[in-house]
Amino acid sequence: MTNRVADQGIWIESDLPLDGALQWTVPLLLVKAVTQGDAANLGSISPRLAGNLETICDIYAAWIPGREIPLRYELSHNASAPAGGVSLFFSGGVDSFYSLVKHRDEVENLVLVHGFDVPLADREAFARVEAQASDVARFFNKRLIVARTNLHWDHPSIPCSWEMYHGAAMAAVAYALAPHHGKVYIAPSYSYANLQPWGSHPLLDPLWSTEALQIVHDGGETRMEKLRLLVSHPEVLARLRVCWQQTDAYNCGLCEKCVRTMVALRALGVNRCAAFPDALTPKLIRQQTLNCHVLHMWQELLCPGLEPDLYAAVQSAIHSSQAGLPPRTGTMTREVKRWLYAARNCGRALISPINLS
Repeated sequence: MTNRVADQGIWIESDLPLDGALQWTVPLLLVKAVTQGDAANLGSISPRLAGNLETICDIYAAWIPGREIPLRYELSHNASAPAGGVSLFFSGGVDSFYSLVKHRDEVENLVLVHGFDVPLADREAFARVEAQASDVARFFNKRLIVARTNLHWDHPSIPCSWEMYHGAAMAAVAYALAPHHGKVYIAPSYSYANLQPWGSHPLLDPLWSTEALQIVHDGGETRMEKLRLLVSHPEVLARLRVCWQQTDAYNCGLCEKCVRTMVALRALGVNRCAAFPDALTPKLIRQQTLNCHVLHMWQELLCPGLEPDLYAAVQSAIHSSQAGLPPRTGTMTREVKRWLYAARNCGRALISPINLS
């Protein structure tokens, strides 16, 4: 039987019982209020969460040119006791696998959400992801909890970019699944050395906790530090899923995230990983477009364990990103266009007005 909680067109559902109290909507309403500047009526909320609301608003207002908003709510005097159980949001990627291995003796449930990185409409892709997650749950002797939601792809009123919103969405799902856990781990995307405004953040995630539910942002190791642990677990490497491309492949082997992970594994001495196609070449590395969010992860790849030709290709991809150049492709026509692009940008910089004030 499918169980669902819904409010104002937003819904979360699961085959397991859900908490019908409307507190699951609080993170969504709060982020929407801050980003849109609307007054928020949050309803009845726990005293612990109420004590954190001002700080949550301040953080979001600092990250997104924010607005001061009035918050209306009532304190709940019917705080429920924490449920037994510890859960981990699990996607099959490096971050969540690292947290699973790190807390394998404590974590009891793996929470997989259809509608976060895989759109609800793509049932075939999610079926592959769910099958692999089920295999992981069996191997580690955990319970797999599958939830579905329209919080990301399929709801028209997303208040801001998913990058800034996904932490609140995870808190909402954690609240809805409250009958099954009293503590939830969220695997971090960034290390403590490279923190930036992001929807899931060590400053923000714990503030969504209530008397009945503790939400934990799980540490801040670098991606290479995490992979260094995972390479000693072949059963993990065979099941890694880092790709967000909606293709027939579990990992496409061509996108930036796949290529970055394959390079990291090579640097750590793993020449062949069953989860990825055998497609890594210097040319493929040079062709990657790196944005500001991943540049520091690529800089981590410049370590002595990487073969010289791959090392040089990583340097090339980093240089292209830092110089604002299109990635290299190796073809003469593309290289000419690349340098014409650079010259045009240089010319624009030279003729731009100089502010002497």
